Amino acid sequence: MQIQKPHNIRLSSVSVRLSVPCVFAAVLTGLLAGGNLFFPDASQYRGLAESLLQGNLYFLSMPGGWGDTALFQGRYYWPLGILPAVFIMPLVRLGIYHQGLLSFIFVLGVFYLCFRLAQKLGYSRDNACWLALAFCYGTGFLGVAAVPLSWSYAQVVTVFFVFLAINEYVGRRRFGIIGLMIGLAAASRPIAVFNVVAFCCAIMVCSLSVKHKVTSLAALAGSLSLIIALIAWYNYGRFGDPLEFGYRYQLDSGGRFLADITTETNYGGPVFSFRNIPRNAFLFAFGLPGATSTAISVFLTSPFLIFLFISNRRLEMFDYLLLVNICLTALVILTYRSAGGMRQIGYRYMLDCLPIVFWFLMRQRTELSGGFKMLVSLAVIVDVGLLIYAGVMRFE
Repeated sequence: MQIQKPHNIRLSSVSVRLSVPCVFAAVLTGLLAGGNLFFPDASQYRGLAESLLQGNLYFLSMPGGWGDTALFQGRYYWPLGILPAVFIMPLVRLGIYHQGLLSFIFVLGVFYLCFRLAQKLGYSRDNACWLALAFCYGTGFLGVAAVPLSWSYAQVVTVFFVFLAINEYVGRRRFGIIGLMIGLAAASRPIAVFNVVAFCCAIMVCSLSVKHKVTSLAALAGSLSLIIALIAWYNYGRFGDPLEFGYRYQLDSGGRFLADITTETNYGGPVFSFRNIPRNAFLFAFGLPGATSTAISVFLTSPFLIFLFISNRRLEMFDYLLLVNICLTALVILTYRSAGGMRQIGYRYMLDCLPIVFWFLMRQRTELSGGFKMLVSLAVIVDVGLLIYAGVMRFE
């Protein structure tokens, strides 16, 4: 009797390879769900949503404390972007709002969008899952994805919309949609607006007709300008200045103006200053974890990013445009007066341009070798450990 060879060996091996990062991601996602759903959330955005529903732009009651709010003419405002509050207004109206739940939904969206971007750029499902795993659990994104705080929620929303813009460019390239996505990201974190640079430059250097370039730029600028105009109107309604977000009037937990004091997490003076770059750049590159640390080195939290510098692929013009975008956004972030707060994972503010960094990484056709996956696994272990450490320190 002749024994037939099984035909599902290759399929099984593929399934096993795919299951490794999937199981890894599923376990970590379950932990994130627990952190978001069972830990108490911050109430700043809930308070802002309640105010907006009643036609006010200032807090009607103290949202757990006045720290990080902006005091202007006797009223307290929230200097962070308004968009996260807009999303939760229907839930607040229905009385079923839970910030952790909403933030977790956006986190799942970020994982999916990173996975889809990798697939669109030619990676297999296995490798696409590894790249999504690397972004969500092997970078500072883990620190904002796991904690239902207002600052973290705004950062997650920003990353989500930047990834949406990238996916749209890699897909159908509707520049009106791209401008809208970047605008919505800026409505959560204003610095994210600098991510439009790569898309504008891409239009200018692409092999399109002059007419097509003009219409594409007009669509991009038109939709982005609409959101910026709404943000400016919101700022003017609060502070009488369309360019003022409230950071000049921001308070610390003790009621002091941050512009007037220098602490471990804040440099007194203007909101943005070139004198802040050396200290912030040092923390970004060499910061170490500790009870009073304000940032942790990117090389410790995401060692796999070393592959950004060792690709053998020759860079194309668009790759250089992405680098310009990354460097410009990073430079603005480093001039900010704060490095991001106590006991964060990585350098939180750099998340504003991290989706562009991963886009650049994916475009290099980086081989996801065993070494790359080992560094991703190491990053996940380190970052989860740092997250647990930060949680223990926070609740001591």
